[in-house]
Amino acid sequence: MAKSKNATSHHNARKHHKNGIKKLPNQRYTSLNGCNQRFAKNRRFAIKNDPSIKKNKSLETRLAKRKAGKSKNIH
Repeated sequence: MAKSKNATSHHNARKHHKNGIKKLPNQRYTSLNGCNQRFAKNRRFAIKNDPSIKKNKSLETRLAKRKAGKSKNIH
């Protein structure tokens, strides 16, 4: 009995290029998985407590501004 072929890469390059080999999109924020845990925890506290870092406005302030804007439009 003849030996069978185990694997081949014939035609695979053409199949890969058929839709184009695309570059992976860059991530906006790199993951902290595998990072030093003490560093990651300290970084979280630093971001939380540093006033120079801009943060998203809280829900209450956004709702208050929206309510103030609606009352101005009524008059």
